[in-house]
Amino acid sequence: MTPEPPASSSDDAQAPVMQAAPLPQPELRGSEGPGLNDISGEGGAGDSDDLNPIAAPPATYGLPAPITASGRVTNYGRPRPKKSVLYQLPRIRRVGQRPLPLLRAYATAPAPSLRRLSIADLPTDLTDPGPTVAVIPILPQPLRPKADLTPFDAVGVGVGSLRLYPYVETATGYDSNPNLLNTDVKGSPYIYGETGLKVQSDWSQSSVAADLHGGYYDYLTDPTANQPNASGTITGRIDVTRQSQINLQTTFSLTEGTPGSPLLSVPNAVFVTSRPLYASIGQTLGFTQQFNRLSVSINSAFAHYFFGNATQSDGTVLQLALNNYNAYSLAGRISYELTPALIPYVQVTGTRNQYDSAEDVDGFDRSSNGVLAQVGTTYEVTRLLTGDISVGYDQRFYADPRLPVARAPTVNASLIYDATPLTTLTFTAATDVGETTLANSSAVVAHTLSLKISHDLLRNLTLAATGTYQINNYIGQPEIDQFYSGLFEADYHMTRSIMITGSYKYQRYTSTAGFTNYIDHVFLAGLKFQL
Repeated sequence: MTPEPPASSSDDAQAPVMQAAPLPQPELRGSEGPGLNDISGEGGAGDSDDLNPIAAPPATYGLPAPITASGRVTNYGRPRPKKSVLYQLPRIRRVGQRPLPLLRAYATAPAPSLRRLSIADLPTDLTDPGPTVAVIPILPQPLRPKADLTPFDAVGVGVGSLRLYPYVETATGYDSNPNLLNTDVKGSPYIYGETGLKVQSDWSQSSVAADLHGGYYDYLTDPTANQPNASGTITGRIDVTRQSQINLQTTFSLTEGTPGSPLLSVPNAVFVTSRPLYASIGQTLGFTQQFNRLSVSINSAFAHYFFGNATQSDGTVLQLALNNYNAYSLAGRISYELTPALIPYVQVTGTRNQYDSAEDVDGFDRSSNGVLAQVGTTYEVTRLLTGDISVGYDQRFYADPRLPVARAPTVNASLIYDATPLTTLTFTAATDVGETTLANSSAVVAHTLSLKISHDLLRNLTLAATGTYQINNYIGQPEIDQFYSGLFEADYHMTRSIMITGSYKYQRYTSTAGFTNYIDHVFLAGLKFQL
């Protein structure tokens, strides 16, 4: 009988391949023969040296495979390569959210059964791929820098946590009436010099700011009109808590009187030959407490006003120092924020003016007590229209019974309208009850209206025009004064540090008294250096 070929197994993968034998006949089923796993059966083809070269085992290289004690060849074999399995995120459906797209393989992923992705399969926006889309990372384009809205403003000098903005200005021009006289008017060219300093803190809490400047007018053909001027404001805020603040402010001013001013004008042949010096200094202390939208503040203020004596043409001295006085005030204010654009308030102010002398030049005791009540609101109609408006009533009682009680309603308003990004309109209206030296008059009520239009013709060229009208009514006297003023300005910035300035100012003062009327024209061109 012809033995059947042994069956191959994983353990006999390296065994020699036997010569193919004819298929067994049906009648041989169940007959005895060698086992299927017996490769050394008698008469088997495995003992023949004449092997079919086609069925010969392949050539082997290297060391032979190890042989076990039973003579079988042990084949450790190599692990069959595993097919790559792509990981897919589980599908999680959330209410109100779209499911994530299916995971896509990289173009170079070892997956023969998957076709390579084409350009059409890539997302259209490569800068913002989905969480499961594999694309080549592309750096986003840098954002365009924001435009500087103030490209020609001063940069300043940093000193610690303070920012300093010093400047120096020099100018020359012509003044048609430097003494503001009604008669014997004589014009003069002049040279003006000014220096100043602005300070602004850079603190996370509290703050301090200052604006100081001083200058001098030198009239070339009329030295008697020479005059200095200086003023300054220092403001501080102490943040005790987020809702509590202490407010501080110090002010000062220095100037000279003009011979044609109502204070110095005398209706006789006598006139003032020297300019008296005027000065003032003041201090304010306040406290503000926030209660959610409710704000409560109280402020106390003190100021001293100094007037120098003047020499008259007849050699006598005009005793203006008798008008020196101290001003005290205490103000309380309550405001409530209905909306960020509408904050109404109520303010009550008590005042006390105490003169150093019991009598002035005309023999009146002008010390007084007064109270001012105001109701108003700050408003923001749109982002382009903002302002503040208030109405009130002012009343003062004087120590001298010959002086009548001063009573006057007050209206104060400010309106800022940004017509275009280049054009701004500013309107102000104010009512002030002030001191006067007019005989038999207790106070002067001044109503002032002002309109300013500013336009940026170029990024470095600004044009501005301001018109002002003021009317003064004297309580106890029929005299009425009117003041008109027009100012045209042009500022050209060559760089952040160099600016060319030019202006023209028209002034006109009329009074029912007659002898104080004047007209003045002032021209100026200058150069300003700032840091």
